[in-house]
Amino acid sequence: MSALSSNSHHAQAIRCVSPDRTPTANDNGFPRRRSSVSFDDGNIAVLAGDYYFIVHRGLLCRHSEYFSGLIDKLDASNAETCTNLDGRPVLRLADSAEDLSLLFHALYDGLNSLLQRQTNLRIAFVLLRLSAVYQFENLHHEALEIMLKAWPSTLAHWNRRERHIPHWDSPLARDILLPHPIAVINLARQVGATELLPAAFYDLSRHLPSSATAGFVDPHDSFHHSLPQDDLVRLLRGREASSRFFSTFIVNELEGRKPSELCLNRAHEDPDRRLDCQGAFEYVTFELLRDVNGVVIGRTSDPLFAMLYAYDMQGKLADARTCDICRGEFGTVVTFARDRFWRQLPDWFGVDLSVWG
Repeated sequence: MSALSSNSHHAQAIRCVSPDRTPTANDNGFPRRRSSVSFDDGNIAVLAGDYYFIVHRGLLCRHSEYFSGLIDKLDASNAETCTNLDGRPVLRLADSAEDLSLLFHALYDGLNSLLQRQTNLRIAFVLLRLSAVYQFENLHHEALEIMLKAWPSTLAHWNRRERHIPHWDSPLARDILLPHPIAVINLARQVGATELLPAAFYDLSRHLPSSATAGFVDPHDSFHHSLPQDDLVRLLRGREASSRFFSTFIVNELEGRKPSELCLNRAHEDPDRRLDCQGAFEYVTFELLRDVNGVVIGRTSDPLFAMLYAYDMQGKLADARTCDICRGEFGTVVTFARDRFWRQLPDWFGVDLSVWG
């Protein structure tokens, strides 16, 4: 968080408001109090846009040296001015009232109090940024742990994420549940959370290159996010490397694959059934090659999914069904291939990590 340790632009002076004047929603030009995170015994007003919070300076200073410094400067400047709201000195911050409301709720009630909804990851995204800016170290660690559930460092956690987040089947659900990977990559760079980067890059590599290059507009605040040029280059190089890995997997492990020496269909009394497993492997190969153009399921650039799908097809689709022995042997191949794939993500996307996978 040291990269964000000097953020003086977040604290600004405001015009004087009489201490006996209580702003209300009907006051023309006056900010409005956010009652959900305001306390009658609070001793500082934090102003964000058109809203303000009455909170306790002791709590802020205890958990953040950055806030402590801001408040010390505020006390010095207030000795010569009458800047106040509800009789309290005013600290004006550049962040939105909605984001600061999440921050104060987390500080007063704990982060878990906010994590009872579908938007947990979006909340964690906001708090990871704010906790870095304002140097709330404990909250920063908690928010990062939640973000790592969606952009993890282990394949086991990635598999769990893919089972629980329906972002491919429902784009709208993905927009609600997850911050866009471009925003995650940019935030990880800003706050030094490099452990998020390999999975976030891989997540983004599953989008079309034109989409990743163009960036996206966040529907929540209409802000346009895009990757800096060097990270865009890393993304495209990593995407190409993952594509080559998958092509090699198809050639080495599927094209012309023979049934197991212990294949249960080899000794079948029906001669046609003896070729069932070989025919199933040929069908799986065809389906994977056909999906290169998004014809089958539209997951054109997701090798981790595609390798697992090649295995799953053999137990679900009649034309792809193999015997238990052949399917088990291929399952072992898939497990090792996906593990090798995952371990190479940092190198492919140019991320230097001491621990991965």
